[in-house]
Amino acid sequence: MGQRLSGKVALITGAAQGIGAAIARAMAQEGARLFVSDRNVVGVTALAQELGATPLAHDVTVEAEWDAVAAAIEKATGKLDILVNNAGIELVKPVSEMSLVEWRQVMAVNLDALFIGSKTLRSLLVAGGSPSSPSSIVNLSSIAGLVGFPNQAAYNTSKGGVRHLTKSLAIEWAAHGHSIRVNSIHPGCIRTPMLEMAVDLWVKTGALPAEDPWAAVGALCPMNTVGDPRDIAMGAVYLASDEARFVTGAELVIDGGWVAR
Repeated sequence: MGQRLSGKVALITGAAQGIGAAIARAMAQEGARLFVSDRNVVGVTALAQELGATPLAHDVTVEAEWDAVAAAIEKATGKLDILVNNAGIELVKPVSEMSLVEWRQVMAVNLDALFIGSKTLRSLLVAGGSPSSPSSIVNLSSIAGLVGFPNQAAYNTSKGGVRHLTKSLAIEWAAHGHSIRVNSIHPGCIRTPMLEMAVDLWVKTGALPAEDPWAAVGALCPMNTVGDPRDIAMGAVYLASDEARFVTGAELVIDGGWVAR
């Protein structure tokens, strides 16, 4: 076990699978005390048992549930050093077929939740941070928050909002003297359950070949491969650690070179 996060308390949302679970495992290996949350109670409880973490049932769109999460962390530790806002959903649908309810649901999960969570946990993050070792918020955005992709306008817009909320909070809290850093990670094509669902849909619509669609997705990246959730997890570990003490308001793109073209 490493010690890069030793003594730090971390909350990871959407931790039951995919990138969230990978971040939880990586942070546990680096010595963090973990709280892991998800609407998938069975999945997040199994992960917590694996890692010796505390599982929390958590719908990130509900403010009262953020209050309950904050109360549980405060009672157990009295502070929070790391908040990873990872919970998210994707909607692949052209704007002409998208309802306002669907648009708002994507915004509620992918963007509104970050506002609620950051606001609710601010005092615990202040308690965890110091000038020499600031607390850290790591927000999961996407390369879709940097460039446009067809048929996912709600997702693209929500992730662009994550990018700018990250920068706004970083500057605002620094101006208020809070020892809290706020940064975003922008994954490219990472093989997660969310991307697997999207690839299945793209195959059905003819956007990808039915034969070996993952090779076709990998070929879109300059490195000619699809990323692994651990690729993102190690970026999150860095941003959460004191190695990144002077990093705030930044965007870490982990995409195999996609947006560099």
